[in-house]
Amino acid sequence: MKKIYSFLLLCAGVVLFTSCLSIAPTSISRNGSLEGYRYFYVTPTAERTSVSGDVWGGKSGTYGSTTSNSINPADLIAGYLMGRGYVRVPEVKAENANQTMIINYGDGNNREGFWTERAVTVTIQIINGKTNDLLCVCKAEAKGSDDARATRFAIEKALNEIFVGVR
Repeated sequence: MKKIYSFLLLCAGVVLFTSCLSIAPTSISRNGSLEGYRYFYVTPTAERTSVSGDVWGGKSGTYGSTTSNSINPADLIAGYLMGRGYVRVPEVKAENANQTMIINYGDGNNREGFWTERAVTVTIQIINGKTNDLLCVCKAEAKGSDDARATRFAIEKALNEIFVGVR
């Protein structure tokens, strides 16, 4: 009987630890300084929506519910930068192009873990508005209960890494 309990405990431990998601470290490459920039333009992105639901039944019928969570990466990035005092511009104009950062966002690897845990990788690229020279690129991964939350956390993680010590 003791061997059966030990075996079941071992199986539960294996399932628990092999299904947990490990997060890759944040990587950043800086090719120029972000000092002196006052304006930013964020390339538009599509909204990211996560939907989940449950169905259950009993003697009196079948029931269900769904929940959804949506984010727009460009809006998250814009809100972060506006909170740091940068001015969002609707387009890059020649007269202030040298003080304008262009921010590009890209999705990466999405992974699924135990239960409903998700991991998402994002890449944020910053280029000079006048020369289109690459200033910085950061790749960050985060996990959350759905893709939208994981994306939000990964974007915040990348931006915090990029703007540490700036302004």
